[in-house]
Amino acid sequence: MFSVILPALTDEPALIDTLAVLVEGVAEGILRDCVVVSAKPSELFERCADAAGCLMVVESGPREALIRRGAGLVRCDWSLVITPGMVPSGEWLTALADWMAEQPSAQAAAYIPYHAKRGFAASVRAFTINSQPRWTGRLHPLHGLVVSIALLRAGALPRLTMTALDARMVDRRVGT
Repeated sequence: MFSVILPALTDEPALIDTLAVLVEGVAEGILRDCVVVSAKPSELFERCADAAGCLMVVESGPREALIRRGAGLVRCDWSLVITPGMVPSGEWLTALADWMAEQPSAQAAAYIPYHAKRGFAASVRAFTINSQPRWTGRLHPLHGLVVSIALLRAGALPRLTMTALDARMVDRRVGT
């Protein structure tokens, strides 16, 4: 089972899209709980989190601080970190379950690649974003990160060998 951490630096209305997709994961028994960690108090986020049965907390600092705070509150050993407004699609639940069935070590990580909207410029951007784990060992916030809670609680993630899952993240944020 996985916990979901949603680090929110802005008041993103597309959080609703992200939470709606996660309901299927809860129904399938793959997702257990969800924490929305916001950099600022937000009535929109509070209403959305409450309606979806998520815990909502406010934490100041950069994205990494929000993720670390969320990692301290979840109840599973593994997490899925998603930027609010990003929506996992395709066979993402099967991909998560298959990866977990391989019994990864606590130092392992995986990610759900970013899927571009239409157009040449968007495709080039997606290629660059999806190549980042191979080039730098780090993920872009538009990826969905699958990692052990122990690594998140330890602070900044070390460079990890990451597996790209057979799913995709679609951007539903406003103005993108």
